[in-house]
Amino acid sequence: MKNQNNMLRKTVQDVTQRARKSQVLKQITATHEHLPPSPSLNVSCVLWTADRKFKPAASKQAPVESFQDPFAKENLDQDLFITQLHGTHNLVLNKFSIVDEHVVLATVDLAPQEEPLDAADFRAMWTAMHELDAFAFFNCGVESGASQPHKHMQLMTYRSMKDIMGLDRPSLLYFIDLQLRAHSMSETVQLPELPFCHFLHRINVADGTDSEKAAADVVAIYDKVLRQMNSTASPKGSAQSETSSSLFMSYNLLLTSSFLFMIPRKTEGFNGIEVNSIGFIGSFFVYNDKQHAYLTGHDGIVDLLRQVTFPPAQAEQ
Repeated sequence: MKNQNNMLRKTVQDVTQRARKSQVLKQITATHEHLPPSPSLNVSCVLWTADRKFKPAASKQAPVESFQDPFAKENLDQDLFITQLHGTHNLVLNKFSIVDEHVVLATVDLAPQEEPLDAADFRAMWTAMHELDAFAFFNCGVESGASQPHKHMQLMTYRSMKDIMGLDRPSLLYFIDLQLRAHSMSETVQLPELPFCHFLHRINVADGTDSEKAAADVVAIYDKVLRQMNSTASPKGSAQSETSSSLFMSYNLLLTSSFLFMIPRKTEGFNGIEVNSIGFIGSFFVYNDKQHAYLTGHDGIVDLLRQVTFPPAQAEQ
């Protein structure tokens, strides 16, 4: 999905420089290393370790009485603002990023993060994906690693991840893309190589298709997969956290130009290691030596993914 017109990417870079100068951008300092494929998952991963001076926030959200929605029109930081897409979504820099070219796509009007994505969301995502040469993701629900209640998606450019992973595509996304080529465009797939409940569906949108038509095709796939996830016995039969509704299933969603990847979530993290959508591209973040030892130990990555998800289950077609 590479676009030769890089105007939006240039704007992202310019805004990044501006935000650094104004010190609004709070980029997280961390070192990274590559982990070799494990016995249970033949994919290399990246492990980030926070700088010793970095301290995680005690709570992801401020108390209700003092909380200010950072994506609300009146609170939007102009030093982070990139552009508005289709009059429905604001594209802004991720204030607390590890890599460059990590952006947030938030609805202009307030909508809850737990609300299903709609055609307008996918239209904005598809436009940004095309213009930035990026993949998109969505953390839905407390157990998914969602950090803000205002509906927002996120994107990372493939270029920014290539600088870290050394590949044109993040390793797990590349692996999935190859495996899906053996499957039809109409079926929802669970790959036996991935040891957790997930739902994959290929996307067939021709190059040059306008974002509105692409969104109509993709939202139909999303609605189908979301129904299948909610009707699958394994997640529904397992206990959710005390904070979640029994009628709502947290999930992570990753979107590329060739497939949609949905993962129902059981819990937000394990051993103090939080996992959001980025964990399912093969990228993880730890704060201390104990967490580092766990993930670099025998099959640590696979064990973490199993702990925060549900066992594999057959999707209803």
